[in-house]
Amino acid sequence: MAPGRRLAWGLGYAALLLLSLLALHALAQHAWIDHLKTQAAHALALAARGDTPYRWKMRSDEDIIAGRVFGAEEFRFEQGVLIVRAGEQPFEIGLALPRTVDLSLFPQLEIAAESDAPAALAVLGRDTLVAPQRELARATFPPEAATLSLTLDAAQAATAANDPALAPQTAMLRLNVALPAGREFRLRAARLARRSGATLDLARPLRVLDANAQPEAGTISVYRLPLQSGIQAADLDAIRHLRVPQQAPLVLLPQRGRVEQQVTLRNAVFAALPGAILIPENALDDTVAAARAELAAPLVRDALPLRWILLALYAAALLAARLRPPASPAVRAALEIALASAGPLWLVLFEPFSGHVTARQWALIALTVAFAASLTPRPWRWNGSARAWILALAVVGVATVFGLLLHDGGGETHALSAGHVSRYLLWALAQQYLICAVCTERWFALTRNTALAAWLGALGFALLHTPNAALMLATFIGGLCWCRLYLRERALLPLALSHAGSALALLALLPRSLLLSAEVSARFFQ
Repeated sequence: MAPGRRLAWGLGYAALLLLSLLALHALAQHAWIDHLKTQAAHALALAARGDTPYRWKMRSDEDIIAGRVFGAEEFRFEQGVLIVRAGEQPFEIGLALPRTVDLSLFPQLEIAAESDAPAALAVLGRDTLVAPQRELARATFPPEAATLSLTLDAAQAATAANDPALAPQTAMLRLNVALPAGREFRLRAARLARRSGATLDLARPLRVLDANAQPEAGTISVYRLPLQSGIQAADLDAIRHLRVPQQAPLVLLPQRGRVEQQVTLRNAVFAALPGAILIPENALDDTVAAARAELAAPLVRDALPLRWILLALYAAALLAARLRPPASPAVRAALEIALASAGPLWLVLFEPFSGHVTARQWALIALTVAFAASLTPRPWRWNGSARAWILALAVVGVATVFGLLLHDGGGETHALSAGHVSRYLLWALAQQYLICAVCTERWFALTRNTALAAWLGALGFALLHTPNAALMLATFIGGLCWCRLYLRERALLPLALSHAGSALALLALLPRSLLLSAEVSARFFQ
């Protein structure tokens, strides 16, 4: 290639990489705004309907904190019922909360259960996760099937009746049950009921207010929050005092800055206003319109059949691709890339994956793994040459230097354990097999260009980390190195160690203000 053409190619490739980074950042921002809008619209519809987002159904050990009943002699789940056999001491059942609950909005805990004998029931909570535990309510549960309704923190609620800033809250809910040894307590369900006066009339007009403005009768107040961190705390405090008592405050979240900064601001708002409904500042009308549409639509509790049908179609496509692959090598390579990538992308982008693995998600994972493992072996190997190891370790070195340069000694970072390190190494190996040995190898077969194949492989790798903006950018840059190195050496083990070492170095060194977490899909938003 002539020098001029080589320079033009290099500049074009650099521009392509820059555009890719910008596009990935824009995708993360879009995913974040879409998540906020979806969550806000649903919360508004629930508030208008007088419904609650806090429900617990006893289906499996994933429905209770730590997957266990503390202090019980025995417990088990049967047909949607948690059955607990009491020991000598009271036992405790933890109900998972996504965040702190404003008890002025959700003051009633309704428990559907039955007991072999009268049970002394106490509801325990904490104002924050680090605050002392305190009793929120106490009652005697009768020895029969019943639904018990308990008013939580009634004394504090009465004190705060005229001052929303004093509204009781809890970041934890535990049921403490005292029952004679050997007797059984059967918990069927629980929910926090919304206060009847805390419903929201979405037919009223919206009025956007500054934090210090007084609410206007007959309108829905939506508070504008400034982007400047120096005055956000004061404004949040003003909203706490001025908002309508026993009404969820609506807050516009600024859509500027990095996604990590916006997530941090969201958390700050929830810490100050646990019952707040956060709406993207540039999507207020769209969010309210979506809430009104959800309110007008019939309730659809279960969309699982359609997703199972799609999963069955995906399984049929995988089977057909293995039994009757296309005759054309190029078409076959493209089809195998698409099918091998579709499963993980579906899990990350469309499920969304929140950490609680459903039966459908296990099936999706199993199908993807089986298909990727069954593909015709390509010329990859486990170990690599000395050059492969040197280049792979060089990537770790660059990541470490980058982390040290941006390290904030006073900032909060991520704690790593030995178990985390060992599990991540295996996870890195699985990812490198999928991205390099399966996808990048076939991208090269399609393009016959090492640089383009590496770019396409890295782009797919970054998309698997949606919507974590910082992680998407980091995996795209790392993926370029690993995919290019794979095409040079075809060795997986150096890449897996390089991947794990680089990721762990960045997790250990980068503050949360830059790399919020290593989570993807819906887990990133939690």
